[in-house]
Amino acid sequence: MQSSPRMGSVIQPVSDAVEPTAASSSVPLRRSFSWVLSGNAFYALCQWGLISVLAKLGTTATVGEFALALAITAPVFMLSNLFLRGIQATDARSEFEFSHYFTLRSATTIAGLVIIVGICLAVHHDRTTALVVMLVGCAKAIESFSDVIAGLLQKHERLDQVSVSMMLKGALSIVGFTTAFAYTRSLVVASAALCGMWLMVLISYDVPRARDLLSQREAFISTDLAKELHLAKLAAPVGIVVALGSLGVNIPRYVLERYWGSSELGIFAALAYLVVAVNLVINALAQSAIVRLSRNYADGHTRQYVKLIKQMSLIGAGLPAIGLMVAPVIGRPVLRLLYGPAYASHLNLLMLLIAVSAFSAVAAFVGCGMTSARRFWPQVPVITAALGCGLAVAFATVPKWGAMGAGFALLATSAVQIIGGLIVVADAVKDRNNSGPVILGEPRTRTA
Repeated sequence: MQSSPRMGSVIQPVSDAVEPTAASSSVPLRRSFSWVLSGNAFYALCQWGLISVLAKLGTTATVGEFALALAITAPVFMLSNLFLRGIQATDARSEFEFSHYFTLRSATTIAGLVIIVGICLAVHHDRTTALVVMLVGCAKAIESFSDVIAGLLQKHERLDQVSVSMMLKGALSIVGFTTAFAYTRSLVVASAALCGMWLMVLISYDVPRARDLLSQREAFISTDLAKELHLAKLAAPVGIVVALGSLGVNIPRYVLERYWGSSELGIFAALAYLVVAVNLVINALAQSAIVRLSRNYADGHTRQYVKLIKQMSLIGAGLPAIGLMVAPVIGRPVLRLLYGPAYASHLNLLMLLIAVSAFSAVAAFVGCGMTSARRFWPQVPVITAALGCGLAVAFATVPKWGAMGAGFALLATSAVQIIGGLIVVADAVKDRNNSGPVILGEPRTRTA
C-alpha cells in the first residue's frame, strides 16, 4: 500500500548498446503514463477507502493500529523485494531471465515473512495487533509476487495489464475489507479478507498474464543458483536503499506512536492518505518513464535523460502547490466529511503534509534518475544520511509537537534525499559524457 525506486565491485552497468527486446517497442510515453495514472488513481482511491472505512466505522485507535501494521511490514518487504521490479524493467540487455527474478523473489519473500513473525514475537504487542501485523505481512507477501510479474509486464511495456491488475486488487480489496469490517468490526477479519482478495487477483489474473509473455520453454522457477546469487548481489544495495527509504517514511510514525499513542498515529495516517493524489501521479510518471530514462542514459543521450528528470520534478512539485492554495479554503470541511469531526481541527497538519509531498516527489524522481543510471551503491550513503536526519528531527520534535513533528521529520528526510541524489545524478551524467561515443554492439568501458 505504500510504495518508489536502484552494485559495488560487482556492478554490471547497462550496456551502451541496447539489444532489441520486447521492451524496445516504442509505446508512447503519454499512453504508458495514462494507463499507469489511471491504475494508480483507482488503486490509491481504494486504499484511501480502507482508511476512510476504519475512520467512519471504527475509531482513531483502529486507524492507528492498521497504520502501525503497515509501518512495520513496509520496510521489511521493501528490503525483501530488492526492487526486482525496477531492475527487471531496466534490464535492457536481458541479462537475467524472468525465472531468476521470480525465484529470488520467492526466497526473499519467505525470509520477509519470517522477519515479520520475529518482530511480532519480539515487540510483545497485544494479540490483536500482532495478528493484524502478521496478516498485513501476508498481504504484502502476496503483493510481492504480483509486483515481480508487473516488472515483466513493464519491461514489455504492457503497463495496461499492470494497471488492470491494480484496479482489480483495489476494487476487490475495498469490497472484501469493507464488508468484513462492517459485519464483524474486527480488524483481524478485515485484514484476512484483504489477503484473500489479493491472492485471488494473483492466481486468476497476474500469473496468466505472465504465462502469455513467456515462451513454453520458460519456467517460473530457476535452479541456476550461481545466477540467483549474482542477481541477489546485484540487487542487494537496491533493497537496502528502498528499505531505508521506507524506514525513513515510517520512523516518524514509530516515534509518534511511542510518545502519543495509536489515536494520534491514526489521525496522522488518515491525513497522510489525503495527499495520495500527488503520490499516484509520482508513481505513474516514475513507472512509465523509468524504462525511457534507462535507455536514454544507456544510449548516451544525457540531455534527454536530464530533461526528463527535470520535467517530472516540476510536475511533482507543482501539484502540491495547487493543494496548498486550495487546502485553507476547503480543508476543514473535507476532513469533517471524509473522516469526522475528530480530524477536522488538523488543517495545519494537512498543509504540512502537502508540502512534504512536494519534496518527496522531487526526491522520488531524482531517485529514478539514479536507478536508471544503474547508480545503486551511491544511493546507500544518500538514504542513510536522509534517514539519520529524519530520525534526529523526529526525536527532537515529535515529543513536543506530536503529528506536526512527524511531518517536519518527513520534510527533513526528503530534503536530504534531494541534495544527495542530485550529486549522484550529476556524477553519473559526467561519467556517461566522458565514456566516449556509442558503438552499436560494443559495450562501453566500465568505470569503477
